[in-house]
Amino acid sequence: MRGRRDRKLLSGLLRLTLKPLFSSGTPIWLQRRALNMAHVITRVPDGVSFTDETLNGVTGECVQSAATASRTVAILYLHGGGYCVGAPRLYRAITAQLAITAGVPVHVPGYRLAPEHPWPAALNDVVAAYRALLESGVTRIVLAGDSAGGGLALAAALALREAGLTAPKALVLLSPWVKLGSWRDMQAAQEKRDPMLSRDGLRRWATAYCDRVPQSHPLCSPLLADLRGLPPTLIQGGSEELLIDDLLQLERKLHGAGVLAQLQIEPDLWHVYQLHAGVLAEADLALAKIGRFLTGLQLQGNR
Repeated sequence: MRGRRDRKLLSGLLRLTLKPLFSSGTPIWLQRRALNMAHVITRVPDGVSFTDETLNGVTGECVQSAATASRTVAILYLHGGGYCVGAPRLYRAITAQLAITAGVPVHVPGYRLAPEHPWPAALNDVVAAYRALLESGVTRIVLAGDSAGGGLALAAALALREAGLTAPKALVLLSPWVKLGSWRDMQAAQEKRDPMLSRDGLRRWATAYCDRVPQSHPLCSPLLADLRGLPPTLIQGGSEELLIDDLLQLERKLHGAGVLAQLQIEPDLWHVYQLHAGVLAEADLALAKIGRFLTGLQLQGNR
């Protein structure tokens, strides 16, 4: 019963705060400022360190726990925010738990944001950070991300494939935004159910990010790309989120491309509900599932 009350309370709070904040009528600078203040209420577990770092000129932070067991395995985590807002420190509820459950360092680059830096700036930053990890001796990298960061992780995997670089060992995508033009096809009923996102807000972010590039470009909207040859992929989402149809389509397309993919949809939850780790039991469980997924891949074997 308490879990149901927690979900209802959080959903109502998001509907009153983030949904209007993420609307197309709110200036992006104000969205950024409001989110930067929100990080003070993030629930972060004990025993985790956050260190500033620079990877090939891309500043960010490295998240490590006392359980870190390998220097040759790492997670490269890409934060969400519609390619226009967000910063590594705002996602510590997720990245800290990943550092604990996976037992490896989590690197969180602060990639450049639109509209000041439209595509391909963010993608170039992620590839540069990935190269830096390879050059430092990290041989097994998991690409992960939420929302726009999830779409960026998938796009980066495709860019790495085309460049002939060492492929990531896995993809972990939390409510990934993988088709930037999908706001055109979204239903009003689903928009009403989602306590965070709106079609108009997505339209504005997509327009800012793509600038003069078509939103259907496969490295902007990787759902439209050839997905063959990608590594094992875990997708998580909530049944109430506006992107639900794209998540279902992504799973189908990955399977059709011969990719080992899992989709975990949590009923009655919303976009990137994992941000409520430490407060919402389902968020803690989702991050534990990611840990088990990565453990099953035996990333730290044969070091």
